[in-house]
Amino acid sequence: MKGLFTFITISLVLTSCTVSFINVGIDYTVLKSFSVEQFDTQAGNAPPTAGQQFSEQLKNKILSNTRLAYQDEEGDIQISGKVSNYQVQSLAPNADQSVSLQRLNITVQVEYVNSKDKSETWQQSFKRFADFDATIDLSTVEDQLIQEVYDQIIEDVFNKAFSGW
Repeated sequence: MKGLFTFITISLVLTSCTVSFINVGIDYTVLKSFSVEQFDTQAGNAPPTAGQQFSEQLKNKILSNTRLAYQDEEGDIQISGKVSNYQVQSLAPNADQSVSLQRLNITVQVEYVNSKDKSETWQQSFKRFADFDATIDLSTVEDQLIQEVYDQIIEDVFNKAFSGW
């Protein structure tokens, strides 16, 4: 009986303790909406839809993690930018002058404008990468790698913009 009481007490304590870091930097009494302009693809060897893909994923992240409403233009928060670098780099050279690992580097430049408080406006480049086996052709894993890199960059952008990090 004592064990059951201890179990119930511990369960109640653990389920009642939650910590949330989402939306730490959002004042919903002031900010009601956001807009994401389609990002340009300015990296010559990037897929032509790279900017559009990034824009849509960023918009979805904001929609699912904030209470801000999406507007096509001139939201209280306005985000725009470009995919500025898309590069495959050889890593881990072998003794036979081949490589065993390659890295896809992507850089996205982001401009964040808070139309309600211009002092919170910023521009920053976010760079992330994903590694893949050099024996695999990039075209077979490219979509997966882009998704992996974008997930990381979008998390960085979101944290900078909305979490006060």
